[in-house]
Amino acid sequence: MNLSRIQIKDISEQIDPYAIKNFIVSDESVRMPHLTANHPFVTDGIIFAICISGNGRIKINFKEYEIGKNTIMTFLPHYVIEIIEQSENAMNEFLIFSPDFLTEIPSSGNLDISMSLIESPCLKVSDEEAEKLLEFHSFIVKQHKRREHPFREQMAKSLLIALLSEIGAIYYTRMNELKKEQFSESEINTYQKEQMYTFFRLVLANHKKEKSLKFYADKMFLTPKYLSTIIKERTGRTAFSWINEALISSTKHMLKTTDLTILQISEELNFPNPSFFGRFFKKHTGMTPVQYRES
Repeated sequence: MNLSRIQIKDISEQIDPYAIKNFIVSDESVRMPHLTANHPFVTDGIIFAICISGNGRIKINFKEYEIGKNTIMTFLPHYVIEIIEQSENAMNEFLIFSPDFLTEIPSSGNLDISMSLIESPCLKVSDEEAEKLLEFHSFIVKQHKRREHPFREQMAKSLLIALLSEIGAIYYTRMNELKKEQFSESEINTYQKEQMYTFFRLVLANHKKEKSLKFYADKMFLTPKYLSTIIKERTGRTAFSWINEALISSTKHMLKTTDLTILQISEELNFPNPSFFGRFFKKHTGMTPVQYRES
């Protein structure tokens, strides 16, 4: 199994050969390394996980998040995910399913909830909320084991929709709480927050070809200096460092998941030559591209 590009069918073979097609549920608490290999990876499925003990740090689409007990995590297809660190007692319950598995899922039409899920893939919940989600998970596991049930797949879909509705309700509650807080937030802070989200979306879409701060500033109709000020104030890091972070994560992913040569990768990432690319990568990782690929 290629742990850098996780496919649902591969996980099924390792975890549960009797799993319903395009749907996997953990029967026991697991550590993240069951699914990853200490470098960026992507999956073709949707992953919902909840941390039940321990703590750690994870990068999702180049942004870092703190993980602890009662943190829920939602990873959508093609998210770039990297486990930075986790404690020895870090344990998680999870569900993995293909978008195709829920083709009949009723749409709530609530774009705000969808956007909140994208902007906050990791969310700390209360003990009571975590308990409800774990009850759902436990019940799904129990029903998933009923392999002789004639409508096992339909039942799994219905239970999964119920779980997703519960997750949606948590985000809906958080959104309302946030809106109340924003009444006291200045228009300047609200504007800066919107610009920050726009910047990260642009970086995610364009970082392989565009490395200059001016490109992103022009796209946002801002001066490079003002954009840099906004990002620094909102994240504590410069805009340029985020662009480099995205480049390094994509480079790591390509080195571990493709057979492309160093020259081909440097060209795809729009570096002027392999030497410049190699120096850039070593400066930020302490390793050459070849050393990282072989590690």
